[in-house]
Amino acid sequence: MNKLIIIPEDKLIAYCLNLSHPAIESVVIRECVDPLCNGDNPSLYQKHFSLFHALYTIKTSPKYFHLMVYIHPMDIVIRNYPTNNACIHYDPWCDAFCNRKTVDGIYCSFHYNFYEPYNHNCLYDPLMKFYCDSYNINYEFSVELIKVYRGFNKYIASLKEVEKALSFFQFNAIDTCNRSLLQKRYRELVKKYHPDRYNGDMAMIKQINEHYSLLKEIVVI
Repeated sequence: MNKLIIIPEDKLIAYCLNLSHPAIESVVIRECVDPLCNGDNPSLYQKHFSLFHALYTIKTSPKYFHLMVYIHPMDIVIRNYPTNNACIHYDPWCDAFCNRKTVDGIYCSFHYNFYEPYNHNCLYDPLMKFYCDSYNINYEFSVELIKVYRGFNKYIASLKEVEKALSFFQFNAIDTCNRSLLQKRYRELVKKYHPDRYNGDMAMIKQINEHYSLLKEIVVI
């Protein structure tokens, strides 16, 4: 069983509020998590999960609803929400709120219409439930995570080949590709170029299978 590293909320908030720009996860771990290890040697996953658990705890606590908490491995940000009827939409690229005058006390007219399909709430974060449950720190030992690690290593080692395979299956980037959609496009191409069909192409079938085999190892979700 992994042990959750307890990160004091007030210190984490103070650190993030004082940052002049969004910080990547490794920096926040170094500054806010490593000093709490007390001679222990937790895994990187333990540190990662403990940090994200603390951030999502802050994000979901009514005590801190005046704070905007943006959580991403490349951009960790905590900011005070704007006041005086200013739009609260946040852009991590420029580390700034929209700040235009609101039509409903929360969003400007543009972002009000943008969030309308979501009932004017912030976009759903599918990771929130996972990181709020402290028991999931033990997910490190799951078969699923092992597959994700292997896929990531394969992706790094074969980056150029992966980009070619993604382009072949008409994906713009790895984060637009999922397993079900990959399988669907694979079947469509195999059906189209199968040697038993008119104008079938065995060389194309070989290429399809090579690209699919590579992406199948990387896209595990």
